[in-house]
Amino acid sequence: MQEEEVRLALLQTELSSIQNSIRSFETIIFQIKGWCVTTSLAVGGFAIVNHIPALILIGEGAVLGFFLINCQFKMYQHRFLVRNDRIDSELKDTGIMEVLKGAGNIDIVGTTAVGLSSGSLSISARVRRRLPDFLHEAQIINTFSLYVFITFCYTIEAIILLS
Repeated sequence: MQEEEVRLALLQTELSSIQNSIRSFETIIFQIKGWCVTTSLAVGGFAIVNHIPALILIGEGAVLGFFLINCQFKMYQHRFLVRNDRIDSELKDTGIMEVLKGAGNIDIVGTTAVGLSSGSLSISARVRRRLPDFLHEAQIINTFSLYVFITFCYTIEAIILLS
């Protein structure tokens, strides 16, 4: 087997693994949003039926928790998207055959090496390192809008229950 064939097999394996990871994260994120809506409706309905305005705070806490988890998974998914884009750009700029011959600036490792591990960093160092990525994902309208809407609904519900 020639070196180019081995590198092609590694490239195919890596791209397939990246695509599978992106789809898996998308499924998880969809489930997180579904559980947020389900939990919010259940807590909100229970608060209205039993006239317990304090449950709104529990619902708001749940929405915040789901939002944070959603942002975390979007942050991880984003790393796979960036790796996929880097490979795509390298293949377009350098050429597939040249990359397979070893040219270019990207290593073809055959695995989804996106740097998710933090090694032996302290918790505060990990937070400082990942916070900008997390905040970026939190500001994306697709991530943000659902949770703002649910929070708005809870606010209206609280006003109704307290009046």
